[in-house]
Amino acid sequence: MKEIKGLKGVLCFVLVLFFCVNLSAQEFFGGFVVGGVTSQVSGDSRGGYNKIGVVGGVFAGLNLSQDLEVQMELKYIQKGSLSNDVENRPGTDPFRIKLDYVDLPVVLSYNLNKININDINLRWLKLEAGLSLDVLVNASQEIQGVEIVASNPWRRIVVNTILGIRVNVAENVEIGLRTIDAMTSICKSSKMPYNNGNVNYTRRLLGNYGMFNDVLQLSVFWKI
Repeated sequence: MKEIKGLKGVLCFVLVLFFCVNLSAQEFFGGFVVGGVTSQVSGDSRGGYNKIGVVGGVFAGLNLSQDLEVQMELKYIQKGSLSNDVENRPGTDPFRIKLDYVDLPVVLSYNLNKININDINLRWLKLEAGLSLDVLVNASQEIQGVEIVASNPWRRIVVNTILGIRVNVAENVEIGLRTIDAMTSICKSSKMPYNNGNVNYTRRLLGNYGMFNDVLQLSVFWKI
C-alpha cells in the first residue's frame, strides 16, 4: 500500500509541474530525448559499466532567465548489471540484473554564455544537476542463464542524483552526457552489511546498506 501511495504521489507531482509549465507558455519549451546507457550495480560484488541499455522519452521546461532553465522529463530507461567473469566466478557467472524504469527527472541547467576561454565563448555548453524518481516496471535476475524467481527484492521507487553536461550541436539539438547515481537502495536495504556470495551490500548517502544503480547516459535532446 505504501508503494501505491508513493506512485500516486509521483504522478501527481509530475502533473502539477507540467500544468505550471503550460501556464507560462511564452517561456515553454519541449521535445524528445533518445539515447543509450551503460550501467552497473554497486553492491552486487561485480564492477564495470557492462550492462548496455536504451533511454527515450519526452521533456518540457521553462527558461527561468537568460542563463538558467528547469527541465522535466518522462522517460523509459534500462538499467542493471552484467558480468561474464566465468573464469574467476565459475559458480555464479554469467550474472545479470535487468531493471527497467519509468524515469521522472527534474533538472536545472546553467548556460556558460558569460564565460570566454581564449576568446571562445562557451554559450554552446551547459552544466546540469538534478534529481529523479525511478518507478520500476520490469525486473529480472539471472545466474548462469537461469532466472531467479524465488524472491522479488527490488524496490518499486528509487531516488537518484543527476550531474551532466549538454553541448549544442545544431539549432534545437543538444547532446548530453549524464551520470545518474541512486541515492536509495534498489533492493530491500539493511542496517548491516550483507554478503551471500552473489551480492555484497554497500552503503550510500542515507546510511543504510543495499545495492545502487550507477548509470552513464549519452543522449540527444531535440527541441520542437
